[in-house]
Amino acid sequence: MSKRPRILKTTARAASGGVIVIAALLALLFFRGPGLGQGEGDADSDAADTAMASTETPAGGATPTVAPAESAPTAENGGLTPDEERALSDKILAILIDEHEYRLEVPGEAETLYRPIEMERLLELAELAEGDSNGIRIRILRRENARASAEEKLKLELEHVGIRTDAVYMPEEFVP
Repeated sequence: MSKRPRILKTTARAASGGVIVIAALLALLFFRGPGLGQGEGDADSDAADTAMASTETPAGGATPTVAPAESAPTAENGGLTPDEERALSDKILAILIDEHEYRLEVPGEAETLYRPIEMERLLELAELAEGDSNGIRIRILRRENARASAEEKLKLELEHVGIRTDAVYMPEEFVP
């Protein structure tokens, strides 16, 4: 009677158990469902809007807010509104991506404002940005809810108007 060595049985059993455990972990990762995240969800309350509208900037100190539409352009400044002039005053145009929307960062004395802006006007302003000593003309800020498709669309449109990726700076941290 030839018996199979005992060591082969335990090795095969251990390997089978390992494969089952790995398969179970992968199944949990892929099929875990919506989960119990810490996000605000799709709440349509004024409290959620206020929490997103008044936050602290990554540079610290000032409190940015989302402001209503900007005032009309004047003829003496080349068709720029006062807010657009202030946005271009630092030679770098800062753009905030909030979900699928784009907002123009308008620096203020007490707080930073983020005004909604259309893509066409945003591209016109981007062409006017002079850039700093490092050649950076555009700074792209993102909220945690910023969509990757909106980010890619903005980068692609900037390329089409002649602003290369080496003239765009996007910090890793999010604007809360």
